[in-house]
Amino acid sequence: MRATADIVNLTIRRIEQRLGKTLEIPPLSPTAQKILQLRSQPDIHVDQLTAIIESDPALAAQVMSWAASPLYATEVRICSIEDAIVRALGFDLVMNLALGLALGKKLILPSELQQANINHWKHALYSATLIEGLVRQMPAASRPEPGLAYLAGLLHNFGNLLLAYLFPHYFQLLQKQLDHNPQQSPQEVEMELLGMTRDDICVSLLHLWRMPEELTTAIAQQHNPNYSGPFLTYCRLLQLARLLLTEVNGASLADDQLSRLCNDLQLGPSQARHALDRVMAAEQALRLLSEQFTH
Repeated sequence: MRATADIVNLTIRRIEQRLGKTLEIPPLSPTAQKILQLRSQPDIHVDQLTAIIESDPALAAQVMSWAASPLYATEVRICSIEDAIVRALGFDLVMNLALGLALGKKLILPSELQQANINHWKHALYSATLIEGLVRQMPAASRPEPGLAYLAGLLHNFGNLLLAYLFPHYFQLLQKQLDHNPQQSPQEVEMELLGMTRDDICVSLLHLWRMPEELTTAIAQQHNPNYSGPFLTYCRLLQLARLLLTEVNGASLADDQLSRLCNDLQLGPSQARHALDRVMAAEQALRLLSEQFTH
């Protein structure tokens, strides 16, 4: 734990030295703190999560609207938060959507960057929903924890939002550089301009917020095809989701890379494409859901 704390502090000092700023780390909201505390408990009852959500009226209203969304709609009438959790959404999904929403609400971007905020959460929900579908099709014995896999998808690019929130000037410089050099990856441009990547910043903050190690490792290693550590499955799910979504954006899909990632996850390419088709069929519902993260 001491080594992890040292690495986090070193990264923060590097950010401060590189940008000549005092880094103001946004604290977790009370709701997010309660959800994280609940996650760490061995035995959790639905009443505990219900009580947390009901204590936050805005979050409660959004959970009810999620339960009514076509993406999760059920024939059973939903009359309460407990109904929404038990009958429509499921415990893990509500917990991780609520946590993602609580994190997102802490980062209020300047008005000129609001479109970046909207685009961020739309892509995040596409990734999380796609990963949820991929996990569901994996053999039961090799599935990771579904809630953590979903949360990894939801927060995999959270560093981009942190850049826009903490350093809006540098964020705009990065965007211009990427527009002029589309052949470069965001990570290459960030290393040139900042000396670190968005993932470095994100992982440092997630460590400070005491997020699960599976989540921080997956985000830290998501661009490393050679990672082979204990949380490999989470990393491969992020890599496969990113690959599949590049095809949606018009890029050609590398079949050999798709086969390799699917093989690592014990999936067939047809199963992966089926999960992607399910996400695209829910495009409107996901867009409406993403708007709740920005208001």
